[in-house]
Order: sequence, then structure tokens, then C-alpha cells
Amino acid sequence: MAVVMNPRKGYFGGVMSGITWGLDAVLLGVVMVMAPFVENPVLLAAGGVICSALHDIIAAIWLYFYMGGKGRLKELYPAIKTRDGRFCSLGALLGGPLAMTTYTLSIAVGGAALTTSVSAIYPLLGTALAVWILKEKTGIQTWLGIIICIIGIIIIGWTPSDDANVNVTLGIIFALITAIGWASEGVVCGYGMKAGDVDPELGLLIRYTTSALVYLLVVAPIFAGGFGSAFEGFSAVFSYAPCWILLVVTAAIGMYSFLCWYTAIDNIGAAKALCLNVTYAFWGVAFSLFLSLFFPEYFSGALSWYIFVGALLILGGVTMATLYKPKESA
Repeated sequence: MAVVMNPRKGYFGGVMSGITWGLDAVLLGVVMVMAPFVENPVLLAAGGVICSALHDIIAAIWLYFYMGGKGRLKELYPAIKTRDGRFCSLGALLGGPLAMTTYTLSIAVGGAALTTSVSAIYPLLGTALAVWILKEKTGIQTWLGIIICIIGIIIIGWTPSDDANVNVTLGIIFALITAIGWASEGVVCGYGMKAGDVDPELGLLIRYTTSALVYLLVVAPIFAGGFGSAFEGFSAVFSYAPCWILLVVTAAIGMYSFLCWYTAIDNIGAAKALCLNVTYAFWGVAFSLFLSLFFPEYFSGALSWYIFVGALLILGGVTMATLYKPKESA
């Protein structure tokens, strides 16, 4: 089946995916320091997981509206039964319940700037997995990029902080698990969608459907201590209008970001799409810096020049590893 490429659409999607995912991270950080997450006992213990679950569940609802408007919901069930659909579901588990949970946990304990910076190495891990699993070839610049990223992580790890609520070490650990999950998701979905039975929009619908169900039925009850406690946590979020409204908006931004990323992969290829998407590391820091000028109560202690320098190094390392890697055969 011939694929019509649209480079302009792909580059626009890649740029927008980076900008919107950086904003998504910052807004999630704001959500998790609002009243319900610092007052409700369930959210104090499992706020990161509850927030992550609601993020993907609401994003799935947004995507259902989007796909429903295009008349494509009827394609979901047949697609899930295909080989491509099964791989998309597996990728969803890696990139959703695993990676998104640790992603929100990292934001909660380490701040959005640190999380976006460290988790930004996932394209490098994805490249390493592609070399190992898919037997793709790579060049020395990939490994130089990894070294630069590691230096950036070390700089971030040495960041002094006066905020007792910021745990840099734990934040880095959660962010690294996130990077592994996202890298695995990219390789698994990329491998699975090669047959052409599932396009990016349908693949994303499968991803969010799988992730939302697993969060709702498995992950949230386990971390919250049961279905009753999970329901209490969900209810607490929706009892405070500023919190759930911001979360609904953030989920829409996150859904749009994934849609842009999938569109970029489809039109300019994974390497360039990843390179543009991973600029969210910079945008996350930039949005944190900008919003801290107006809402310091949500960002105190979460940002320093160490994190900014580390973010630039990670961004540079990822760019070196993805933008300039050797061309691969189609």
C-alpha cells in the first residue's frame, strides 16, 4: 500500500507535539499541588496514579469525540483483533499505565522541569532498543548524544534545592522508568503497525482505550487500596472545580500532543518526529519558568539554572542522536 507523505504537515505536527507535551507536563504539576491532592488522604498516598489515570481516561474520552466526529469509531473493534492492533495494545501498556504513572509520580516528587528533562532521553533508549531488537544501524553520534544526555542528568541530579518537597533522586528514577516505557512503546507500536492495518489515529485510539481500561480496572484500585478508595480519589478531584477543569484541559492538550506526534511519524519518519517531539524537555522548562513569574506558589523550588542547563544538554544530546543519525532503508 502506497503511503502519501506530507512533510509540511509532519514537521508542523512534530513541533506542536513538543510544545504541547511540555505544557501538558507543567499543567499536570499544577494539578497535583491543588487542594484535593494535598488534603485528601487517598490522593496524598496515590495522587500521582489517580492523576495519571484520569489524564488518560479523559484523554480517551476526548479522542472518542474526535474519532466519533469523523465517523471512525466503528473501526475500533475490528482493528483491535488484528496483529497491528495487538501490538498497539501492548505498546499502550508500556507507554500508559507504566510510563504515565511514573511520569506523574516524577512530576509530583521532582517537579515538571526535572521530569521533562530526564524523561527526554527516551528517543535514545528507543534507538538502542531498535538496534537490539529491530537490528537497525546507528552511528557514533548516537552514543555521543547519550553521553551528553547523561552529563545533563548528572547536572540535574546535583541541583541544590531548598524545597523539602522536591526529591531529585526519586524524581530521576521515576523519570528514567518513564523513558524506558515510552521507548519500548515506540518500538513495539512501530513494529506492530508495519503491516498497515492500523493508521496513526486508529492506533492512538487503541492506545488510549487500552490504557484507560487498565488504569480504571487494575492500576488505580491497586495503588489506592481498592475500588472504593480509587472512587473516593476520583470523586475528590471532581469535587474541586479548578482542579478537574484544569485536568480536563490538560488531558485535551495531551491527546492533541500524541495525535501530532503520530502524524509526524507518519509523514516524516520516526527519527525526525522523535527529534522534534523531544523538544518538550525545553518547552517544559520554558513554561515552568514563564508561569512561575505569575504563579510562584505552584513552582517554588522546582526550577533552578542547574535544571535549565541540564535540559539544554539533554536536548542537544537527543538532537545529535536522532537528527543526524544515518539514513535507514524504508
